[in-house]
Amino acid sequence: MSEKCTCGFKGAPPHEDIYDCVEYQEVQDGKKEGQWMIDWAKKLKDNATKKKSVVFKDWVDSSETQD
Repeated sequence: MSEKCTCGFKGAPPHEDIYDCVEYQEVQDGKKEGQWMIDWAKKLKDNATKKKSVVFKDWVDSSETQD
């Protein structure tokens, strides 16, 4: 176990960062390894879509008030 490891993994290859620990924990919980990254990307995409639609709505509202 590396000094940076927080999950208690003992084996090879040593964990070097928190992401290794998260993936190890996912496997222990019965999830697909790397699922956290997939979930994170989906949330990031959803947030970007929401922000884009809010900006568009603001633009439409401002253009309507100028008429």
